[in-house]
Order: sequence, then structure tokens, then C-alpha cells
Amino acid sequence: MIFDKEHLDRIENQRRESPEIEQLIAQRDKLLREHPQLRDLQEEVDTLLSTTIDPVVRLEILFMLLADKLMEMRSVFTELMKLARTSMKDNKRHCVK
Repeated sequence: MIFDKEHLDRIENQRRESPEIEQLIAQRDKLLREHPQLRDLQEEVDTLLSTTIDPVVRLEILFMLLADKLMEMRSVFTELMKLARTSMKDNKRHCVK
């Protein structure tokens, strides 16, 4: 046989994550159970990160994703500020009458 039991055990052990990683994965899974609305975002992250194992490229992907989400949030915030200003102007007009 090409691989003996010892060699197969070493391969299996290499496939396991470190205890720290296992703990982080458990925390992530708990967060997703508590906030299921984040599952789509996690799937997007997983899909993007599955394209590479290079840690530098993975960090670049995460940075781009975070930057994109921040831009989306900024856009929503800008829209909310416009609505708030419009609402305040409307309220002032009703109070003056």
C-alpha cells in the first residue's frame, strides 16, 4: 500500500483546523444563528475567498468587500439625511401655519 495508517493519520490531522480556528468558526456559526440576515453576506465572503488560498489575496478580497459594503452604507446614510432634512422642512411649514 502506498499510504500506511500513520501517513493517512498525518494527512487527516493536517486537514483539521487549529483549536483557535475551530473556536472562531464556532463563534461565526453562533453569530449566523443569532442573525440569520447575515447568511447571504457570509456566503458571498465564502464564495469570494474560495478562489484563492494566498493570504495576501484573501485580505485584498476582504478589504474590497468591506469597502464596497461601506460605500453602500454611506449611500443609504446620505439618502436618510436627505429624507430627514425634507421631513424637518415639512414640519416647520406645518408649525408656522
